[in-house]
Amino acid sequence: MFNSQMSALTDYIAAWRTNDTERIVATVTNDVVIAESFGPVYYGRERVREWCEKWNEGGSRVLDWTVTHEFQAGHLLVAEWRFEYRRGGEDKAFLGASIATERDGKIAELREYAVTDDLYTWEGEWK
Repeated sequence: MFNSQMSALTDYIAAWRTNDTERIVATVTNDVVIAESFGPVYYGRERVREWCEKWNEGGSRVLDWTVTHEFQAGHLLVAEWRFEYRRGGEDKAFLGASIATERDGKIAELREYAVTDDLYTWEGEWK
């Protein structure tokens, strides 16, 4: 179940849902490191700004990013989620999780992981 208390991670996710570069950048530290589930790693707030600007300029949009579970232990933040987005004129969605480190109320490090195929109940054979 989603924990309704806001954390740096839920602030970051909420900012992405607005597709607002400045709001997204405001949620991360100057020396942030973000490893996106698609593979790229972004070092520093200014690189995150450049990423967001290119994302938006290309017509990509976050359609929804729903947190289904969230956990916090000290500075460690973990969330499971469903991510829906538009890129290249096509709507897509996947399940994933983020592990983040919070410092001074902002994301200092973030690592995203994605489910790579549809989930199914295994019944003795793999799909």
